[in-house]
Amino acid sequence: MKKSLLSARIFDSRVPEDRITGREKILGFFMGPIAVMVMNSILANYLNVYYTDVLKISAIWGGMFISLFPIVAKVLDVLTFVLMGIVVDRTKSRQGKARPWILFAAPLMFICMILLFVVPKGNDNLTAIWIFTSYTIFYAVAYTMYSTAHTLMVPLATKNDQERRKLSTIANTPGMAAGSFVAILFPTIIVPFLAVSESRWIKAAIIIAVFSFPLMLLEFFFTRDRVSAAKESEIADARKISLKEQFRCCIKSRAWVSLMLYLVIINLVNSLFGTATFYYCNWVLGSYNDGHTQALFYALGQAPLGIGILLCNPVCRKLGKRNALLIGMIIATAGAAMCLINPRSLPLVLTGQVVRTIGLIPSTYMVSGLLGDALDDVERVSGTRCDGFSSSIFNCIITLSGGIALCVFNFGISHLGYQAPVGDLIPVQPQSIQNFLIFSVIGFQLIAYPLIGVLTRFFPKDR
Repeated sequence: MKKSLLSARIFDSRVPEDRITGREKILGFFMGPIAVMVMNSILANYLNVYYTDVLKISAIWGGMFISLFPIVAKVLDVLTFVLMGIVVDRTKSRQGKARPWILFAAPLMFICMILLFVVPKGNDNLTAIWIFTSYTIFYAVAYTMYSTAHTLMVPLATKNDQERRKLSTIANTPGMAAGSFVAILFPTIIVPFLAVSESRWIKAAIIIAVFSFPLMLLEFFFTRDRVSAAKESEIADARKISLKEQFRCCIKSRAWVSLMLYLVIINLVNSLFGTATFYYCNWVLGSYNDGHTQALFYALGQAPLGIGILLCNPVCRKLGKRNALLIGMIIATAGAAMCLINPRSLPLVLTGQVVRTIGLIPSTYMVSGLLGDALDDVERVSGTRCDGFSSSIFNCIITLSGGIALCVFNFGISHLGYQAPVGDLIPVQPQSIQNFLIFSVIGFQLIAYPLIGVLTRFFPKDR
């Protein structure tokens, strides 16, 4: 990165202190990311609904487009994540290696958020090309730029284990808050109001984009890269380490390998759960857009995460992150099993969701801390920091998991006879669709959580 681009003091962090400050925690790590988390949560939960129920694109190319375009787009996204990791590792500026890319991503995400919903109609090929292009630009360019940088902000903020653990909890809280906001407010008020009106959905997208832009700037100005930020006199080209060499360095670390395998499984189950939840609440657990089923499912089901903000650090300090994750997965498995006893019973499912979420508290809040520990371990065993590369792999896993889950889900509903609503006419879904939705939301968890529990035994002990 050219020295002149970010050397101006106007781009300097507004938190010059050498230790983590309260202002940094609130403005940089909580308020800043929450806008992108809201945006991403809306897209993850409702963009597919917008395409299937509002634009009704399921029939394009005999259903093959909606089944295949997510995974094709995600493969391109993976390639750009790898490229972005290289760019971050070779970035040296007084603002650090990661922070600058949050600044560059903000205007791109603002524009692309709107383009995802403003889709031309009347020609299936044009519609398909527009959706694929806007989706790819948002995720493969704008979000890749932001997410690569954002993922590294906790590991690069400090090397102090205690500070990093606390900061990891704060940094992962916006995701919970954004998910709760979207899951409760959207199904009770916003989605029933938007209904299947394309113009209302577009206006909502514009409002969200306008709301998100200034908050992304907060994350840039109120965070600080203390690990890799260079003094102005030291700015030079970063050492160019090949991907192959970085990969060899990383796989020497058992902490790194274990974390990546863990991320593969947890993100697959979370992605399929998130994609299918709206449909499950509408067609199995409740009725279409009834305004309360999905809100209850999330509000009560995710409520333990609020208490988890206070409990996670003391529990992990007492038991260690590894033991806390293992016990949590046992509890989460028990909660999922309760739901599967009668997946159409709202009281039973809500109870099971509460138990499941209690078990997921450590994995929800400790992932940034785990990544920081893994990066430190890579440096310890190889003598090289592979921050950008590891962030790329981290985000590639998340990206591919989301694409695979969406591809599998859309393929399933397209070939099992999913019936989209037409105006006020609400169809009854066939039993095959209902069983598929139950497996996507609950059944797959019973396979994944025990595997994760076994894998946590290979995590390193806390320092």
